[in-house]
Amino acid sequence: MDTTIIFAAVVAVVGAVFYFIGRSSSEKRGGSDADLQKTLNDRLMEQTQRLVETIGRAREESKSAIGDGLGDAQKKLSESLSAGRTEVSERLERTQKMLSERLESLARETSEIKSASVRLLEIGGDIRNLSQILEGPKGRGGFGEFQLELLLKQAVPADRYVLQYEVENGKVADAAILFKDSVLCIDSKFPLANLQKYYDTKEPSVEKEKLLSLFYSDVKNRGKEISNKYVAPPKTLGFAVMFIPAESVFLEIISNVDLHKSLMDMRVVPASPNFLYVYFQALAIGFAGMAVEARAKEMLDAFSDLKVNFEKFQDGFATLGRHIGDAANTYVKSEKQAAKISQTLDNLRLGQSDADNKDVPAS
Repeated sequence: MDTTIIFAAVVAVVGAVFYFIGRSSSEKRGGSDADLQKTLNDRLMEQTQRLVETIGRAREESKSAIGDGLGDAQKKLSESLSAGRTEVSERLERTQKMLSERLESLARETSEIKSASVRLLEIGGDIRNLSQILEGPKGRGGFGEFQLELLLKQAVPADRYVLQYEVENGKVADAAILFKDSVLCIDSKFPLANLQKYYDTKEPSVEKEKLLSLFYSDVKNRGKEISNKYVAPPKTLGFAVMFIPAESVFLEIISNVDLHKSLMDMRVVPASPNFLYVYFQALAIGFAGMAVEARAKEMLDAFSDLKVNFEKFQDGFATLGRHIGDAANTYVKSEKQAAKISQTLDNLRLGQSDADNKDVPAS
């Protein structure tokens, strides 16, 4: 801005000089050179003074404008820095909070992992103990009975099943579902020994297939025992349930079509925990329906009794009505007879009075 003003001032001075020179020449050189020189000097001084004043004002204006601009710029810069500091502070605060939350979460997860590790060690010990328990037939039998009892408690009404149910002659089933005129026997069998050996044998071999065949034979033998002991109609239903407490063993049994058919021919139904639970749920619904039916029958019997009693009441009430009607008629007749008797008595009394009056002599 200062350069532009100075340039304009110089152009103005030079223009003024040439103007006066031209003017002086056009005056036909009427004055002397000294006068011309003096006039030029005066005009030059005047223009120079004006130029200096103009430059001074321009400088002051420039300083003021620059000062205002610097002030605005400084203010904006200060505001920007303040906003930047606030944003940075907020971001740092959020980051710190997020980091703290992540650290707390990590600490919790670490604690949970540690607890889970301890629990896994405990479960590992429990599994080893369970494996030792299940190695023997009695241990497997006890485990199956315990699981069967849990399933019954979860799904079947307490008055609809019995544990350790004696069928006859000391033949005791692990459990029995009670129906109106019969029972369904359930016995827990866990033929695991040969199947476990089969799984433990890694390489395919004739011996491995032999172990699987032995397992199938064990299942058939357990099926025969159940059929002979617990299928005895009409005291029991025409079939019994072989409870297999392990899903994998159950799947191994039903995957063999011939074995499954043999069990069904013996009227023995193999059942896993999941299968038996669903069956128990269906029975529970059936028992509820039977209870509703029995209650409905009781209500119908009660209504029948009420109808008979009401009919008797109607007969008695009709008889009472007839008696009341007869009594009313008798009452009306009696009332009429009483009126007649009363009239007769009145007539007799009047007649006697007339006779008495006739007997009195005239005075």
